Amino acid sequence: MRCICKINFRGGGGMKKIFAKISSMNGVYKAFLVYFLILLLALTYKCFPIFDQSETINNLSFSHDGKKIVFDRCRNVGCQIQVYDLATGELAAYKSPLTKRWTMGKYSYDGKKITFSIIPIKITGDLNLNKMQIAVMDADGKNFKKVTTGPGAKLYPTFSHNGKKILYARAARIREKGKTPAADYDAWEVDLTTGKQTQLSHFEYFYMGYLSYFPDDERFMYYGELPSIFEGERLSAGGGGYNPRLIELAKRGMGIHAVVEMKGKDLIPTMYNFGDKVVPEKPLLSKDGSVLIFGKAAEAGTFYLYSSDGNHRLVGSGGSVDSAAISPDGTLLGMISVKLGIHIFSVPDGQRQKDLYVPYAKKKIVNWKESHKGNKYLYKMIPEKPSRILN
Repeated sequence: MRCICKINFRGGGGMKKIFAKISSMNGVYKAFLVYFLILLLALTYKCFPIFDQSETINNLSFSHDGKKIVFDRCRNVGCQIQVYDLATGELAAYKSPLTKRWTMGKYSYDGKKITFSIIPIKITGDLNLNKMQIAVMDADGKNFKKVTTGPGAKLYPTFSHNGKKILYARAARIREKGKTPAADYDAWEVDLTTGKQTQLSHFEYFYMGYLSYFPDDERFMYYGELPSIFEGERLSAGGGGYNPRLIELAKRGMGIHAVVEMKGKDLIPTMYNFGDKVVPEKPLLSKDGSVLIFGKAAEAGTFYLYSSDGNHRLVGSGGSVDSAAISPDGTLLGMISVKLGIHIFSVPDGQRQKDLYVPYAKKKIVNWKESHKGNKYLYKMIPEKPSRILN
């Protein structure tokens, strides 16, 4: 899972050893020591604990009006969903409970609510991905509610246009080892009125992301990488061979790899002609569905504005892109590069508008001064700490 990492502590795992020692204790002593350590961290580092200066940002989205960007910001023992005002430079944040990590925040289309994923933090400091859930609350932090149940890592929640449903990816299998701690992704949906959770796709992807509803709130699209099952048959060489129906579906514009379109539980023919030699990825759809930006698998970090005549125009590029987003009105493209900088592009003309960096970028990026000397782009540093807590 590309966007999720374990929480690491400074000093070669010293803090993890302390927590592991505490976890072997019993009863009152254990509870007291855990409470004491958490309180110490909270008092010492307030809402954003820091043991060293390393940090990363990821999981970008825009506010409903396109005036703000939302992203995860993590330091060694703490993560926050932060909100940056593109006009004023103000940084705000949502403060999560000390035993939980809130991540992947995204506002509703009217801006009144925000949805996000919740990851419980084990006493050892590791993330309990198998108990990951989706939550919703008002934009001001009121009326918090978990809206999913059951096992599995639940990621990338996004509201329907009418605000009554949430589309998300769920990884059914959690790995204890390896660089990709989750697998077997599929698209799910939760009805916010009834609480019913419905599995929509059944392809068990290696990775899935960039989910979004079309304006009718029935059709949706996503990026799915390396499906492993189709109609109950394993697609890998070791699991039963290849299903010939996939060729038939692909010819009809209903492939299950890369950019996929569905209506409910059914595959539907794509309305897009990306070109015979293009493998599209990371689709970004505007609120009204009129603007589609996508990446090309053969050109890492590049994003194009879709054109029905096949003359797709380059909008922006950012090298190693960890996350990308489109403003609801389709006029702005944002991307996070090397987990340290956010680049904002104008979609109509492809001009780069802003470069935003966390302070740690000055230490981490090689030749920082030389590479930004005489930079014609308006680059700014994201504040070290938020000036306002939103919940």
